Amino acid sequence: MPSPEKFRETLAQFAVDESTVREINKGYEDVISKTNKKIKSAYMKQALDVMNERLPKERVQEIIEANACCKSGARLKASKEFARINADKTIEEKLKLISSRPYLNMGSAELDENGDLIVHAVSFRIGEKFECVCPTISKVKRDYNIPREYCYCCGGHFRFHYEIMLDVKLELCSIVSSPHDTDGQKPCVFKYRMVE
Repeated sequence: MPSPEKFRETLAQFAVDESTVREINKGYEDVISKTNKKIKSAYMKQALDVMNERLPKERVQEIIEANACCKSGARLKASKEFARINADKTIEEKLKLISSRPYLNMGSAELDENGDLIVHAVSFRIGEKFECVCPTISKVKRDYNIPREYCYCCGGHFRFHYEIMLDVKLELCSIVSSPHDTDGQKPCVFKYRMVE
C-alpha cells in the first residue's frame, strides 16, 4: 500500500458505500502515511477484514490492486527501457532475461503448462521465514496474520510492470502463495492470465 490517503481515495473512486468506509476507518480516522507502521498495519488488517465481510471478492481485489505502488520513477523507466531493448524477443526469451536481471527488482517468472504467467515476486527472509517486502507492514511485530488479499496490491505492481516489459495485457488470477497466511513458510507467488 503506498499510503492510507491513496487507499481512502480508492474507496471513493470505487464508490464503496459510506457505512462500509466508516467501518473500515473506525478508530483509524487519523492514520496517514507518516503514521507508525504498527498502526498502519493494524488499520490495513481491519480494512481487509471489513471489505472481505461486506464486499464481493472481485471488488476487494480491484480496490487493493488499484493501490499498487512503485508505478513511476526509476522502476517505470527500467520497465519501458527493457521493453524497448527487447521488443523483438519472444515472451519466453523476455522472461529469461527478466529473471536473470535482479536489478530490475521484478523477481523471476515462467509460463506454466496452460500458458499462464507465474511470477515469483521479490522476496526476502528474516531468519528462516519469508517476510513481506511491503514497506507499510514489513518487519512489524504483530499477533495476527494479514489477510492474503493484501497481496493484491503487490500483484497489481507486478502486473503493471510485466505488462510493459512483455507488451501483453494481464489479468491477476490468483495469489498462489504468500508469507502472510503461511506464517512465513511460503514466498509471494502470483498467477496471471494473458488477455486479448
